[in-house]
Amino acid sequence: MTALPAGLLLLDTGIYIRYSRREAYDWLLEDTRIFRRTILTAVVAAELYAGTRERGEKTALDQLCRAHQALLRFSTPSAFVWSEAGILLRRARSILGEMDFSRHFRDALIALEAVHSGATLLTENTKDFTRWQTLLAKSGQTFKFIRPSLS
Repeated sequence: MTALPAGLLLLDTGIYIRYSRREAYDWLLEDTRIFRRTILTAVVAAELYAGTRERGEKTALDQLCRAHQALLRFSTPSAFVWSEAGILLRRARSILGEMDFSRHFRDALIALEAVHSGATLLTENTKDFTRWQTLLAKSGQTFKFIRPSLS
């Protein structure tokens, strides 16, 4: 397993999906302290709910959300963060050219949630989050992310 940094963690949607399908990240259950310092953002929860296929998956996700709420580790982007995401996407378009906003908006929100919470983002999507990290740095905002080991 990749050594996890100290402090808060924010897991991207793909990490939860692969874990729930038992494809990777078994180490998430090895130490409950990892769960206690993990933030679940409502953006990721919405993506996970949209992808549920069976009632059991939805029930498991309900339990995950309730557990994060009980630990005060369930975050929702504020109105300021939503506006900031729009500004970030505008900046991306002006620097990188046309882009599909619907494809990137949620990632921008997740990146901003990592910025504002001070959490390290765990993601498989390093290409896109490298772009958000670079664009946010231009406005003095930083966040860290890592691609965790699969096992």
